[in-house]
Amino acid sequence: MALRISGQAITSDMTPETAHLVPGPAGSRWVLSWLPGRDLTREQAIDGMALDEILSDLASAEEEFVLELAALRAESLGMRLEEAVVRLAARIIERDRRQRRADGADRPPGDFPEGRYCTRRANPPIPQYHSRAH
Repeated sequence: MALRISGQAITSDMTPETAHLVPGPAGSRWVLSWLPGRDLTREQAIDGMALDEILSDLASAEEEFVLELAALRAESLGMRLEEAVVRLAARIIERDRRQRRADGADRPPGDFPEGRYCTRRANPPIPQYHSRAH
């Protein structure tokens, strides 16, 4: 798991999602590919990309710790973890549909021809977590 962070973009070696700096008249803002329409700070963009990586590889560490970390990253974006999971799953489905149309084939979601880039499962597990009362 590694994020590549520059002054203009944040990318990942695990996921096709990205974050980009968008200049504007009122100043620059960061935008996540999986969370369009929201203006973010650099820190929030990093949290969003880290969250995407965490949810892309839930088996990499102790589940309870990973889900707590994911929930904190989602909270920094002003959302609950469940909302982030749904949004990221929708992006996977959208990418799979576009790929099937581009290939001209009727493949099930996540079934890519040999050599295609796809690091996520078509039906990622939906994490269950218990939030602590604040």
